[in-house]
Amino acid sequence: MQAKVLVVDDEKGVRDLLHSFLKAAGYQALMASSGEEAIKLARSESPNAILLDVKMPGIDGVETCRRLRAEEQTRYIPVIMMTAFGTTQTEATDAGADDLINKPFNLTDLALRVRSLLRIEHLSDPVQRLMTYMDELDANRPD
Repeated sequence: MQAKVLVVDDEKGVRDLLHSFLKAAGYQALMASSGEEAIKLARSESPNAILLDVKMPGIDGVETCRRLRAEEQTRYIPVIMMTAFGTTQTEATDAGADDLINKPFNLTDLALRVRSLLRIEHLSDPVQRLMTYMDELDANRPD
């Protein structure tokens, strides 16, 4: 099965570059130009990973990541935040990101990070399903 990677960036040139790069690497690339659009796509498409720009109009990447982490359906999707504006690893981690890469990024480095997160996502999927099942059991338990 082809892994789905959601790219979220308000700059069309960055989206186009990453779309071509991800397709060439064998991934299905989903594109969003805003945080709002990213949240909707994450809910409907259940991507295996998200590349999320920090600086965007409307909901920025930090708030988008927080909102994704707050929802049960999107909580466990790995997120790599991308920044050109000095966001620190601590800020990204506090928002729930799994990794942070600075722009301009090296495509080889980005490929390794995406592959690593997808491997971790694949290995943790059964654990996530079990945790969701246990949460459902707990929520449906009579008081």
